[in-house]
Amino acid sequence: MDASHLLLAFTVLAHGLISTMWGVASTWLGLSRKAGRHWMAANVAFGGAIGMTMTPPPMSEPARITLAAALMVLGGASFRRGLQFFLKVPRTDGSHLALGIGLALFNSLVLIPRDAYGAGAALSFFAMYWILLRTSWEAFKPIRIEFNVITASLNAILLNSAALAFALAGLTCMIPQWPWPWLTLTPENAQLALAFSTVALSILSSFVLGYIVVMRLVKRLEHLSHHDTLTGLLNRRAFEYLLAREDQRLQRFNDTFAVLLVDIDHFKRINDRLGHAAGDAVLVSVSNALQARAREVDRVARYGGEEFCILLPHTELEGAQQAAERFRRAIAQLNTIWDSTNITVTISIGLACAQSPGESVKNLLKRADDALYQAKAEGRNQVICAPDPAP
Repeated sequence: MDASHLLLAFTVLAHGLISTMWGVASTWLGLSRKAGRHWMAANVAFGGAIGMTMTPPPMSEPARITLAAALMVLGGASFRRGLQFFLKVPRTDGSHLALGIGLALFNSLVLIPRDAYGAGAALSFFAMYWILLRTSWEAFKPIRIEFNVITASLNAILLNSAALAFALAGLTCMIPQWPWPWLTLTPENAQLALAFSTVALSILSSFVLGYIVVMRLVKRLEHLSHHDTLTGLLNRRAFEYLLAREDQRLQRFNDTFAVLLVDIDHFKRINDRLGHAAGDAVLVSVSNALQARAREVDRVARYGGEEFCILLPHTELEGAQQAAERFRRAIAQLNTIWDSTNITVTISIGLACAQSPGESVKNLLKRADDALYQAKAEGRNQVICAPDPAP
């Protein structure tokens, strides 16, 4: 086995492993299947394009170059489409289709009959240049917003570097008489440089894509661990963490805050009369209304069942009372439609204001809970303020 066969085996193995990785990721790791499959197809096309340049006769060299360039454009379009699926940006299927059909017709009708294979390869390289530049441009902002500017910049640098390489390759095909430095390489060294550079580029781009995929999965797991699956609000665990942080701020800076415990009145009747699905719809409506009436600094959580908890940072007793009344009136005006039935509910609220640095979080919640029970015992649909803690 000579060096060209070893180089071909290395290229096929590297791109085959990367393609397998994206196939596994799209099937079992929760990655968007459409994105993973497009990236897998892109690496298959890239590996086939590089392997085509190393294929021995009987296929003629011009035919191999033309086919390799077409595979490269196909891989670039598939790579871009996968990134569009992953980042949820508008897809450009029309431009990809027009580009592919235009290249195929121009090559088959104009260039190939005139044996202008170099011009056909140059057009394909310039098409890859355009695809990679557009991909870099449209992906930068979504990646920066969802992840960070470093990841977005690294992805842009890789794509722009690859685009520049394709532009130079196109110029080489168009103007072969120019003294390009890389044309002084022997054919064997040129093939070696081409194979290693493309494999390195595929590995680096897959590393960046793999990083953003893993980071999205980590953020999704963090969100699931801190949020209620039905309402999307914070869950009890996350709320208790925020409550402990506010208590520390009270201990250090004497910064008061308030806690509201909210319970839907006669919620069990809804489940018994209309079913649990109707009860879930009411819970979602109430949670959305509470979140809509909350300030930007406020935190609303589902504390359990039909009970919610609202944290009001930097709030004195009077401001907490006004906020509680605002929440109560909003829910009283809420109308949830379920199976052509209008469901209206009210809420009872127990309010406790943390003003003493010596009070524990447990005692604060107990005062709010006692006030909530008092509100329900005295007729519901009202706000009861807990008395100040005992010295």
